[in-house]
Amino acid sequence: MRRWIALAAFAAACAHKTPDQQLVHSVEPAISWVATLQFAGERWLANSVPSSFVRASAGAAEKDLEKAAGTIDQSQARKELRDALRDQLAESHDAAEQLKSAIDRNDRRSATVSVRRFAAASAVLQRLQKREERQ
Repeated sequence: MRRWIALAAFAAACAHKTPDQQLVHSVEPAISWVATLQFAGERWLANSVPSSFVRASAGAAEKDLEKAAGTIDQSQARKELRDALRDQLAESHDAAEQLKSAIDRNDRRSATVSVRRFAAASAVLQRLQKREERQ
């Protein structure tokens, strides 16, 4: 019986998330893609992964980034949080397009700029994610 009470209490605690926490949780796949694209771009610049891998990763990421944008638009989270997430994910979407184009042209300078954009966006997104986890 004690196990059931503890399990019910745990489930209730998990189920009661603020709109901000729910939003951050729902866009976590997109946040992960930003870090993944940063890593993939870095590996491409180091000649460690094929162009086709990075191009395919960027294409898949763009779909999740677009889906996350729709989720943000429908969220009841604070406007500040929605705007911050939307801005960073839009920046990452643009950087993904830039990275694909750079790879097609074998333009390492442009790819480096994309990787830096992913790194900056990822840092902001991780801060937002950690802040919501603490609340």
